[in-house]
Amino acid sequence: MFQHFLQDAVTLFVVIDPIGLVPIFIAITQKEPQISRRRIASLGVGISTIVLLAFLVMGQPLLDALEISLPAFRTAGGLLLLIVGLQMVLQESGGHVASTDPTASIDLAVFPLATPLIAGPGSIMSVVLLTDNLKYGLVDQSITVVALLCVLLITYVALLFSDWIQRRLGRTGVNVITRILGVLLAALAMETILGGISGYFGASVTL
Repeated sequence: MFQHFLQDAVTLFVVIDPIGLVPIFIAITQKEPQISRRRIASLGVGISTIVLLAFLVMGQPLLDALEISLPAFRTAGGLLLLIVGLQMVLQESGGHVASTDPTASIDLAVFPLATPLIAGPGSIMSVVLLTDNLKYGLVDQSITVVALLCVLLITYVALLFSDWIQRRLGRTGVNVITRILGVLLAALAMETILGGISGYFGASVTL
């Protein structure tokens, strides 16, 4: 049982990548005050938790009912990531403007933090596959839920430390890292898109 928990936790940790999310979180929230960043982190992790738990319970029958293949879902998620990456590269590096509109924090928490960065195509596919009704029973699925919640808790703690990291980097450092991460995120998005397309046509050829 512990080995199963460890395997699922490691898989989800690698896919969600809490440590890798920190610099991206800094980049997309660099113009937000500290209180807003904490709110965005809380809402983002909370919303992604709901999304992932929903797919864990209903993802497989939902995708089957809508006749959506996992490769197609992965391709769509990759396109969303590509948009985020391009925005990070092309955004203007204006002065720090504190947002006083609470809806702005909610928008950033929903997109791109909650989805597709945390509850993205990779993590959604992982929870669906790790709780496959044809392979795993209720006990195994419960272990996966605990592993998922532990990884999301680690993600939340990592995002809270982004304030400390941002203070050390400064505005110029954040702007430079934002551009670099935007390029890397766009490249990762293209890998996701190409993987989805390859998987879709591979499955079609097999069928």
